Amino acid sequence: MNQHEKYLFDLRGYIVVRNAITTAQVDDLSTRLEMHRTEQSYILGSDRTVMNATEDRAWTASSLLEWGGCYIDLLDLPTIRPYLETLLGRNYRLDHDYIKIDNAKHSYELYLHGGGQGAGGASDLVGPTDGGQCYYRFSNGRFFNGLVAVAFELDTVLPGQGGFACIPGSHKVNFELPSDWKRSSTQAEIPECVDRVAASAGDAIIFTEACAHGTVPWCGEGERRTIYYKYCPHAVAWSPGYYNSDNYPGLTESQKALLMPPSAFGPAPEIRAIWEKAQAEQQELIRLRKAQD
Repeated sequence: MNQHEKYLFDLRGYIVVRNAITTAQVDDLSTRLEMHRTEQSYILGSDRTVMNATEDRAWTASSLLEWGGCYIDLLDLPTIRPYLETLLGRNYRLDHDYIKIDNAKHSYELYLHGGGQGAGGASDLVGPTDGGQCYYRFSNGRFFNGLVAVAFELDTVLPGQGGFACIPGSHKVNFELPSDWKRSSTQAEIPECVDRVAASAGDAIIFTEACAHGTVPWCGEGERRTIYYKYCPHAVAWSPGYYNSDNYPGLTESQKALLMPPSAFGPAPEIRAIWEKAQAEQQELIRLRKAQD
C-alpha cells in the first residue's frame, strides 16, 4: 500500500484498487455465479447472522466459498492481501461474504449506514446495536480498523449508473448522520456530500464499514454484480456464524487460517488445536446423526 493510497484511505475511508482480479478470474467468478442464481436471487451468500432453515448447522452458513474456483482464490488474493495487512494487521479473518446484484428489477433506495467512528448512531439503519466491530483510527503510524469490506466488481459501473457510494471522511466524524440524508429513493435526492464511485470490471473497492456508505439506485443498462468479502481483526466479529474450513476442500493452510473463528490470539498453534478438535467433534456428530436416519 503506497503513500498515496494510505493518504486517500485515511482521508476518505475507501480506495479503488484497479485490476484487482484478471479477466480470466472475472469470467470464472461470473460463470459460477450464473450457475447458482435464479430469477429471484439478487443477494447470494449470507451475512452469516441468520439460519435460513431449521436443519442448517449452527457452525456454518451459506457461503460463496462452496462454489469453489476463484471464489476460494479471493480469500487471500495477492493483489488485495497487502492492503488488508496494512489496514487490519497480520492476523485478520474473513467474517462473511455475499454477492449483491443491481439491475432494473432489483434496484432499491440508497440507505446510508455506518459512520461516526463506530455505529452510525442510535437510529442507524443497519447497526444501531453495534458492539464496536465497526471502527477506524490511526495511531503510532498504524491503521486500526474493525470490519473492512472488499467489493469486487464483475461489471463496469459507469458514472451516473449507480453502484457504491459513501460520505468520504465520515469514518472520522463525531456527529450522527442527519436523518433526512439517510435515505434517497432516486439519484436526484442523494445529498451532495455523497461520493458515487465508478469502477471497471475487475476493480475492487476497499472501504471501512465505519464510513457511512450504501448503494446508489440503479439507472444503467445491464446490471452490477458485486462480490463482497468482509474481513475483521482476529478478535473482532460481525457475524456469529463462523466458518468451518472442513466444508471447503482443497484449502491451503493460510486460507484455513483466514477462516478460523475469532480469538484474541489469532491463528496461533494452540488456538488451531482447539478448533481442529471442535471440527472433529462436529464430524462425529454428523456421522452419528446419519447413522440414526
